[in-house]
Amino acid sequence: MSALDADGLGEQVELRVRLRGEPPEVLLEMDTVWSGGVVDRNRANDRQRVLVLETGDAYYF
Repeated sequence: MSALDADGLGEQVELRVRLRGEPPEVLLEMDTVWSGGVVDRNRANDRQRVLVLETGDAYYF
């Protein structure tokens, strides 16, 4: 991975999640992990929370 240009597109990340049971909804929480001395001064955008509903559709965000 390398630096992301301003207004550039990042790389696609695919994530498969296996659940216990068949819940009608799941809350997916993701945090940004910084390494190599990289710093983001806006810590407010490091966490993403997505409510995933059981619709049978693929989710993109």
